[in-house]
Amino acid sequence: MSRRRWFLVTIHLGVLFHFSLTMAVAQNEPISADQVVARYLDAIGADRFPSITTFAERGDLSGNLINFGQGSRSPTQSLRRERGIFEFYFKSPNFRFSSSLTEHNSVIAMHGCDGKVAWHIDAYLKRSEFKPKPGSEYDCEEGFEPMPARWRKANVKLRLIKKKEVEGRMAWEIKADDPKSQGSGTYYFDAETYLLLRTGNAGSTVTYSDYRDVGGIKLPFTTVREFTNSRLVTTVRELKINAPIDDARFAEPQPKAGVIAATSNASPEKDKAEISNVTPPKTPAPPNAASITEVNFPNFTSCAIAELQLTIPELHGLKPAPNQEKLAALLDKVGAKTLDIARNTPNLISRETVTQSQQGVGETRRDYDYLILTRVEGNAVGLNEFRVDLKTGDKFQTDAAMKSEASTLADLERASHELGASQAGRPPASQGFATSWVHFYPLNRSQATFRYLGEQKMNGQRTLVLAFAQKPQSVLSPAMFLYQGKTAPMFLQGVAWVDASDFRIWRLRTDLLSPLPEVSLHRLTADIQFMPTRIEEVPSLLSLPREVTVTSEVSGSTLREIHKYSEYRLFRTHSRVVLKP
Repeated sequence: MSRRRWFLVTIHLGVLFHFSLTMAVAQNEPISADQVVARYLDAIGADRFPSITTFAERGDLSGNLINFGQGSRSPTQSLRRERGIFEFYFKSPNFRFSSSLTEHNSVIAMHGCDGKVAWHIDAYLKRSEFKPKPGSEYDCEEGFEPMPARWRKANVKLRLIKKKEVEGRMAWEIKADDPKSQGSGTYYFDAETYLLLRTGNAGSTVTYSDYRDVGGIKLPFTTVREFTNSRLVTTVRELKINAPIDDARFAEPQPKAGVIAATSNASPEKDKAEISNVTPPKTPAPPNAASITEVNFPNFTSCAIAELQLTIPELHGLKPAPNQEKLAALLDKVGAKTLDIARNTPNLISRETVTQSQQGVGETRRDYDYLILTRVEGNAVGLNEFRVDLKTGDKFQTDAAMKSEASTLADLERASHELGASQAGRPPASQGFATSWVHFYPLNRSQATFRYLGEQKMNGQRTLVLAFAQKPQSVLSPAMFLYQGKTAPMFLQGVAWVDASDFRIWRLRTDLLSPLPEVSLHRLTADIQFMPTRIEEVPSLLSLPREVTVTSEVSGSTLREIHKYSEYRLFRTHSRVVLKP
């Protein structure tokens, strides 16, 4: 099930409470339970809850996923670490859908409300439902309140107990007693920020951390649940507020041949095809509220390997490194190889085919000439890359056109810009792949943090796997992203698969270090595959891009580009430049 939303319904119903005016105050304390709770609501921006018309989040699960909280476990069961994904959707007034799946897409649990009936499907695909009654709507309540704010039971009494250290912070301890259920729960609010740090009830605890401000509402992006020997970690990876959600998302999935077709990236159209004939009632379109997206990426150089494999499925099969003792020597060898390749790469031209696809737009394909020009600045070697049309590419392959380096570069910059501006369709969104290994260039090592991940077979080749994450404060020339006239620097992280025999990079994946809300960029992933390339009259074997897949999400729209390169050859056949090692 969605361990973020639905555990409150199944485990903590006995301790959800209401703010009354007669709550007791701890002796000798200058603050009341009422005031603590009021400051908590103010801290999380509860006054903005009514503006939430839709809410969607996805993320990772790790720990004891199956049968969490069902009594004691054997030591073997407790040590088992399972992985999965969850998603949760809400749409005003009371549509809800929640699912948790293992990493192999098996159902852990699913919940939902189609506006009238709440239903639940467990890991055995056993279904149950209930029709809400006044005062106990729970899953079908109108409006959205981020957990655990459903404190509406009038009979619950709150008591302020004392200050106590929790998660390294001083916190106010508040006890919630429910005479009807003879149950109680304990809540710990940070004494400085008033954010909720932990809840406890009947031997179980829930710990909240990594609070982030999303459109004026503070939400915890990491939740840890513990019960007896079970431990479950929930990490939010993507959160959207007031983004459009089709009503079909809230229809109850129907088993087919004993399997429920449900994936975290199912589109509404796919849902309609796989969900039987259950059609929820249409709800009015939400008002024009601002749509907000927050994406949380793990840091590739510090997160757990299991978490990294969830983000980068290509790492399944990795044999993790036991320590970082080999890192420095490996970086030296990879750096030396990148420098050698740069020094021996002449001016080149190739054929580039770019295929673009975007939902609702269709697929387009264009051919270009792709230029790679070498430049030397002192001891540094760099490469400039340009995209021009085929006719312009032919024109520049003459001595007359290459009258001087400065004027040629300016002409090429202008030609690339004019090419993008003249295209009726959308021009390619990215370039610079031939030099993407620049992060491992010796002079750039101080601008990033590195990690040796281990060894992995890649297409039958033994590779050594490295991760990097740029340090924004140290990056001298960051990549730039341009959207609707706005420009913002991009800071990247990535994973490189390195040939274990000669230390050239075979494959490189780069991702954003963090999203760029100022230009509506929420994701940018480039998967670059290099190939050893022999160029006539060039003695060294070069390493050049063969195929690149770029996936970007801008303003809620996902664009996919596939770049394919062929026919690499020398640029300027009459006066080529080959740098000496």
